[in-house]
Amino acid sequence: MKRGIRLALGAAWGVLALASTWTVQAQTPTAPAPAPPSTAGMKPFIVQEGITRRISEHVWEIPDMSRPGTPNVAIVVGTRATLILDTGMGPKGGTAVAHEAQKLSGNTKFYLATTDFRPEHISGEMALPPGTVWIVPTAQKGDIATGTWKYINNFRARSPDLAYALADVTLREPDVTFDQESTVDLGGGVKVKLMSFGPALFPGDLALYVEPDGVLQGGNFLASHSYPPIPDHNPELANYFDALDKMEALHPKIVMPHHGDMRDGTLIAGERLVLRDLEKRSLELKAEGKSAAEAGKILVAEFAAKYPDWGAGPDNIPPAVKSFYTETASDAARR
Repeated sequence: MKRGIRLALGAAWGVLALASTWTVQAQTPTAPAPAPPSTAGMKPFIVQEGITRRISEHVWEIPDMSRPGTPNVAIVVGTRATLILDTGMGPKGGTAVAHEAQKLSGNTKFYLATTDFRPEHISGEMALPPGTVWIVPTAQKGDIATGTWKYINNFRARSPDLAYALADVTLREPDVTFDQESTVDLGGGVKVKLMSFGPALFPGDLALYVEPDGVLQGGNFLASHSYPPIPDHNPELANYFDALDKMEALHPKIVMPHHGDMRDGTLIAGERLVLRDLEKRSLELKAEGKSAAEAGKILVAEFAAKYPDWGAGPDNIPPAVKSFYTETASDAARR
């Protein structure tokens, strides 16, 4: 189903990459941006209205304000249509996003893309303007069908604040799916490239690139100086480096992480540098006879001192070390 969208199929990319910090328990059914305001008075887990800031000629951001369960929402405005990336959690979050998007132009045509299937990214869809066309990777449509309600029910049970944020949620199927790449023409030369690199944290992860502004939103593939969590169902990091190469080849001027502060294109090279160093040190400790568990403990302390700006996700270092150990063993077995 095209609905005016040009779908461009590229080479299949199987990539494992960075992911956000939310997990679920097993269960059934660049100029610096202006300083953000204080988080005082903000409802937990709900996108905040009135703090939207412009980050390029055609792109605005509703920042997450470093609040858990709240993504960095992107709004891209062309002369004919507006694209929203992620809805925030529940109808209250979606209403805030819709209001902010409608303030930015007189457009009546809206598109929605979602970085993954979890509640903070899709469960506000019901509150967006009627007729909004929702576009996702084919694999994400499957993630939504099998996983979103499990997350919603799990989150609701965690706290009253999450139950409040997710009250009255209804879900529907996306309108458009694509396999590797889809380009949405918003008018006035503003084109949004939606990319599916394969699984990062989940099979249907999505990244976005805005032409001509040079803005990259890496979804689960990029975070702001944060070590990647290694999910049990994707226990390898090898293809993540390929994903970094593909994103870097776009030459982004501005990188909007899934969560955290705005960066420029050097974020990609910086993440590659740190993770390659972690890979190198893991293999050196393995050669010295250290177990993966021992190496993980050593490298948590070592990298805290070596990369103090990488304060997020140190608990993800031991699983990454285990991944590098496992990949080396797998490579040897294949040889």
